[in-house]
Amino acid sequence: MSYDLAIIGAGPGGYVAALRAAKLGAKVALIEKDYVGGTCLNRGCIPTKALIASAHAMITCNNALNFGIDIPPLCKGRRGGVDLPPLTPLPRQSSGHAYKGVEQVSSLKAAQSRKDKIVLELRGGVEQLLKSSGVQLIKGSATFTDSAKITVDGSSVDVKKILIATGSTWWVPPNIKIDGRFIVSSDEVLEWQEVPKSILIIGGGAIGCEFASLFSAFGSKITVIEATPSILPPVEKAISRLLARSFKDRGIEISTDTTVEATQVKGEQVLVRLSNGSEKTVDRVLVCVGRKPNPPFEINLPTPPLVKGGRGGFALTERGAISVNEKFETSIPNVFAIGDVIGGTMLAHVASAEGVSCVEQMFGNGHPLDYRAIPSPIFTIPEIAGVGLTAEELTSRKISYKTGRFPYAASGKARCDGETDGMAVVHVDEKGAILGAHFFGKDATLLVAEATAAIKHRLTANDIGATIHAHPTLSEVFAEAALDAVGQAIHKAYRK
Repeated sequence: MSYDLAIIGAGPGGYVAALRAAKLGAKVALIEKDYVGGTCLNRGCIPTKALIASAHAMITCNNALNFGIDIPPLCKGRRGGVDLPPLTPLPRQSSGHAYKGVEQVSSLKAAQSRKDKIVLELRGGVEQLLKSSGVQLIKGSATFTDSAKITVDGSSVDVKKILIATGSTWWVPPNIKIDGRFIVSSDEVLEWQEVPKSILIIGGGAIGCEFASLFSAFGSKITVIEATPSILPPVEKAISRLLARSFKDRGIEISTDTTVEATQVKGEQVLVRLSNGSEKTVDRVLVCVGRKPNPPFEINLPTPPLVKGGRGGFALTERGAISVNEKFETSIPNVFAIGDVIGGTMLAHVASAEGVSCVEQMFGNGHPLDYRAIPSPIFTIPEIAGVGLTAEELTSRKISYKTGRFPYAASGKARCDGETDGMAVVHVDEKGAILGAHFFGKDATLLVAEATAAIKHRLTANDIGATIHAHPTLSEVFAEAALDAVGQAIHKAYRK
């Protein structure tokens, strides 16, 4: 069978590109050696957020006294055929949110089962979408046999264009060996049935901080090791400092400017030696230092590398990503690449956007992707999200800007929800155009959507202020922060 387009990799970049190309009239084959949905759906975004939702539910139950509700020990005795311990009530608090967890999650096994059910349902939904759209799903490993020819498990695929969407994989420091039991990646964590008493997390980036939030809520003693001066290094520093303070208030230990020099499994624990001279003994070590592009190197091409660092004819970047132009064309004619495999911003929604832009430029009247407004959500507890430039980036680029801030504590809705731990920060240029917006607090990952639209369409602080925001909602904190950047916030006093 002949295809207009064969896509290697059915993650959020590949399967979305397949669906869009099919809608444009192309005959599409989607090749996947594992499950559709890629890392995001099966071992990343979705399963972790399902577990974080369980953590939020547990926190809410344990914080019920702050809302005037005395919940009996719901988990005491047997529920669903499982013996469960009672939840440990938290002390009453006058404000804010009790982000502390319990000594042990009531049933991690049950939370994992819920997570698995969600993943299976969503995976089935993607498969049905592909089928109903006429996309041919081919299970197997794709291998290049010539510059623009591929086979799948030895069978030739007749195709005019090829799109590589093979994503990324974990990068593990050479001095650390993952054994899958005591020293693990998130892949193994997502299968845990019991909560470790103590976890040392190597890497204070988005993934590391999300797992720190999750297992702290579940009752683990958490230590985060970060090589840079602060956790979440790409995030607006004012925002990352708020999370660091929140972590410390919850007993999460943070060591910055620190690396792991060695690990040693001793019995049922791991001895970790740190660059600051200290040692720690923990039950588990979780490695979250980042991801690296995963190009399809199972190739056997007669052509030599085109550039130094290239492989099998593909031009590569210094980081080992496949080099592409604004049309996502690689150095080989009729071969394209999108998503994590080309480096850049490694986010699922970016891969999807690149997939749509790529196939629209192939088969329609598409345009190069606008990377100015990419929202970056981080599902810590509380959440973090940002879009546009940070204060640090604006300063390094010598761009003149003004900053507005508005605290959750001044929001009526935040107080009603008991979620006063939060802040919105907005940067604008000399004309008031929004350059960046950054959030810490409940629903930060939702608030960033309006800010993303504002930056994409070059709106000003006054445009946001002139837009009626429903009251009482958390969306008002963005409007107030934007107006504060130009000295016009309504619910903020200014000195005359």
